[in-house]
Amino acid sequence: MKIGIIRIDRMGDMILTLPIIQSIKSIDSSIKIHVFASSRNVQVIQSFKYIDRIFNINDENKLNKEKYDLILNFSPGWKSFFLCLFSKASKKGNLIFLSRYKKKYYSKLLFLILSKIFFQKTLIINRIKRFNNNQSIHCTEMMFKLLDKCDVTYEKNLLIENFLPKFKVIASEKKICLVHLSARWINNYYAESDFLNLILKLQSKFNLALTTDDSTKEKFNLIFKRYPIINNYQFDHFKTLNEVVIFENLNFKNWTQIIHSSNLVITPECGLIHVAAACKIPSKIIYNANNKPNMMYKEYTPLKSKHERFLFNDKNLNSLLTQSL
Repeated sequence: MKIGIIRIDRMGDMILTLPIIQSIKSIDSSIKIHVFASSRNVQVIQSFKYIDRIFNINDENKLNKEKYDLILNFSPGWKSFFLCLFSKASKKGNLIFLSRYKKKYYSKLLFLILSKIFFQKTLIINRIKRFNNNQSIHCTEMMFKLLDKCDVTYEKNLLIENFLPKFKVIASEKKICLVHLSARWINNYYAESDFLNLILKLQSKFNLALTTDDSTKEKFNLIFKRYPIINNYQFDHFKTLNEVVIFENLNFKNWTQIIHSSNLVITPECGLIHVAAACKIPSKIIYNANNKPNMMYKEYTPLKSKHERFLFNDKNLNSLLTQSL
């Protein structure tokens, strides 16, 4: 049997898909599983041994040449929908999450109609209804429900193996806390001055690794003026962390080495929480209070990880983040 999986969105979504892949392969190792991934997700899964072949998003012509017994679309959006639609597969399964903001089916009506016509199996998840009825909306569990609908046999209750290699460990006299400088820190409830106060509180217990992404510099002007910066080239020679260091736009391999070296991760909700979970590093996660935080948590809870959750509108957020350290 040959199965194709389309997952062309974010890192966290890909990591939450890995139990699906491992569970299928664990029941029958002869099954071939190909994964079509975004350029960023390709980095995440290169070391995951249960995948037989990985396609980059730019390789869609190669995907069209493959013949599958089953292809599964787990990603939202028209791009993944049409990739699945025009693939050469005997059976096609599609997972559709209805909006978490709009109560009516018409928010994705065209998706629903086309999927019912052209896909053999379609699973529709009404997030609002399920959440209000206290039913699971976790995306991994919903992907397993699509497997059930497609009559795919799989091993249940597996723990994902450590699949992100540890090549390098950063030395430090204190424990290391990784704080991700996502632009999501800066909002109606939290300013850069609050973030500087958090750093001062954390420094009593930790040396700090501040990691960045493409959104960072426009939000953290003071931070970049105050602390030393290490880039990818310098990281190869970096051995010991002292005080506070900014690691600017590290590639995925180097970023995971910082995560592996850390004792704690603090970040707004983003893909890092799932990478930290995969590295078995505890995390403190802050959610946007204005973006359905309880629903976001239920849908994207990090798998099998030690974590705490907070809201940006929590009173005394910095004190809550640093208590019991």
